Amino acid sequence: MKQESWKNGRGGAMAILLGATVACSGSGPSTGERLTSTVKSAGRGAPVVWARDFERIGPNMTGNPVRPENTGTSVLFAGGSIFNGSARNGTVPEGIEPLSIDIFTSKDFYKDRALWNDKRYYRCNSPLDLEAQWGANGISLIGDNGPATGAWGHCDRDMPREALVSPYPFKTAQEHYQVLLEEARARGGPTQHTYATLPGEWTGRYEFPTKTPGNDHWFWGHKNQIPTILSLLTPEYQQRAVQEHYHHANSNIAHWPAQYCWPEGFMRRWHWPGTREHVVLVTPSLVQISTFNSDNFVTEIHIGRQFSMEGTVPRLGADVPRWYGETIGFWDGDVLVTWTSNIQGWKTHGAFEFSNRMQSIEIYSPNRNSSGGLEGLLHEAILYDTEAFVEPLRIVRNLRRLSGVETGDPRPYVECIQTIFPVGGKATPLSPGATFTYEVPDMYGRPWAQMWERYYERGMEKPVDNTLFDFSR
Repeated sequence: MKQESWKNGRGGAMAILLGATVACSGSGPSTGERLTSTVKSAGRGAPVVWARDFERIGPNMTGNPVRPENTGTSVLFAGGSIFNGSARNGTVPEGIEPLSIDIFTSKDFYKDRALWNDKRYYRCNSPLDLEAQWGANGISLIGDNGPATGAWGHCDRDMPREALVSPYPFKTAQEHYQVLLEEARARGGPTQHTYATLPGEWTGRYEFPTKTPGNDHWFWGHKNQIPTILSLLTPEYQQRAVQEHYHHANSNIAHWPAQYCWPEGFMRRWHWPGTREHVVLVTPSLVQISTFNSDNFVTEIHIGRQFSMEGTVPRLGADVPRWYGETIGFWDGDVLVTWTSNIQGWKTHGAFEFSNRMQSIEIYSPNRNSSGGLEGLLHEAILYDTEAFVEPLRIVRNLRRLSGVETGDPRPYVECIQTIFPVGGKATPLSPGATFTYEVPDMYGRPWAQMWERYYERGMEKPVDNTLFDFSR
C-alpha cells in the first residue's frame, strides 16, 4: 500500500492511503460521516484529506464561511470582525522578502507570468481572500492606499496539491464510469430498483452544505495558496484565473455572474455560498436533486440510460451544451453512481474557469448512524476537463439530512431581478427609471473578460491565444 504524507496547517501529520477503505483525519469525522466500506473499489471511496484539518490562509471577515472554531489564531479589529492575515496597511510579514512587483502593484499582470507561481505575488492570499480585499464580504482589507496596501495572508499555510486532485488512475469520465459499472456487474448489478426496493428514505431535505460542521473543502478557496490552484490548470486557464485575481485585488472590478442575473454555472454547486438546502427526490427511473441561492440548480439523474457518443461530448439530448449538463446513472446496491456531460463552460468567481469539455463522475453513498438510520449522503465528485485541467480533480462533502419532505419549508424558486448592470465595464447599481447606455456582451465568449480587456487592460500586452487554433482537444 502506498502512503503519501505531509504536514498539515497545525503541524500534525496527515496521510492519504491510496487504495485503502479507511481514511485518517486529524480532527475526526463529522457526525455520520462514512469513512469505511465493506466494498473495495478502484473508482470510489478513496480516503479524503479534509480542508477542516488546515488553517485558513488569509484575512477573516464578516460573512466568512469558516466557523469560529476553525479560524485558527485570530485578532479582533474594529467592528468586532476578525483579521486573520499576517500583515496590513502596506507592512510586510516578519521573515518574508516581498517581490518588487506583485498583483497589487502591477500595471500588467500578463508581463508577470514568471511570478505567477510565487505565492508572494499574491501576498500569500487565497483566492477567496483576494476577492474580499476591497470589502466584497463586508469588511475592507485593502488599507489606506489601495491597492498598494493590500493585506497579506500566511505564507506558511496551504493544502497539499495531492488533496485536490483525483486519487484514481482514470483519464476520462467515460473510463471511470465504465470501471464502476463493471464492478457493479461483478456483484450482480447494477441494482434495478422498484418502488418496493428503492431507498425512499433518501427523499427529503438536506442542510445547506456550508452550515454542516466540518464540511468545508478546498474548492471554497480559503485554505489554498494560489500557485497550488494554478498548478491544476492548463496555461490558458492559468492566465484566465490570474486575470480574475488581478481585477479582484488591483483594479477592484469584479464581474460575478450573480451580479447580473447571469447563469451560475456547473461548478457553482460546490462554492461555499453557491447553494443552500437541497431537496432529493428518488424514483426508480429518475433521481432529482434540486437546490437554490442566486439561481436554481436542478440535477436530473436518468437511471439506466446511455449517452449518445456522436458529437463533441457524450450527451442525452441535442448536441448543445447545457448549463448544468445532462446526467445518467445506476445503482450499485445502496450507492448511486452518476456521469454528467454536455456542460456549458463558465466560471465560479474567485475559483477558475472550466470548458465545455467538463464532465463529472459523482457518487452518492449513505451516511448511517450506529443504529443504521440515514443521517445523510457522502457526495464524492471527480471532475474531468481535458481543456482546462492538467489532471482530474476531486471534491468530497457531506449532505446532512434534515427531514423528509413532509415537514419544513418548501424549496423556493429563484427569479433574479437585475438591478446591477455592467455600465462602462463596471458593475453599477441602478434605480428604477434610470436611463443608460448598455452594450450586450457575448454571453458565450467570456463576457466578464470582454469588459476587463476593453476597459481596464488598455496598454497591457496580452499574449496571442493560440488555443483558438488548436483542434486537437
